[in-house]
Amino acid sequence: MGTKTSWALRAGLGAVGALALLVTGVPSAEAGARGCNHRTCISVQGAGLHVDSVAASTTWNGDFTGHFHIWGGGLEANSATGYWGYHQQYTVRVGRDLPNRSVVCAEGWEHVNGRLESRGRACEEIHL
Repeated sequence: MGTKTSWALRAGLGAVGALALLVTGVPSAEAGARGCNHRTCISVQGAGLHVDSVAASTTWNGDFTGHFHIWGGGLEANSATGYWGYHQQYTVRVGRDLPNRSVVCAEGWEHVNGRLESRGRACEEIHL
């Protein structure tokens, strides 16, 4: 293989690699996203603007006694007060499109001696 051919091949493979990183390396913020902040995680199931469900959960070793609050994009829901351990989640069924650029959040609230302490607020933006 000649020097010009070798250089062109390397340049082409480099461009393909960069494009692959651009396409796969950026996390999706449409319905189908997941994220955590401090000890609270949010999971949005769906595709595009259609949201099937939104769930709140704790992180590993983030157990607490309290409740979750899910809101945004026309959603407003609170879980029952109870013990929330890892692998447990509070799920709100949605089954509809949310407005483009809606921000949906989940916040964990620990109940401590008659007061509420935030255990993190995780949010995801719904967009096309």
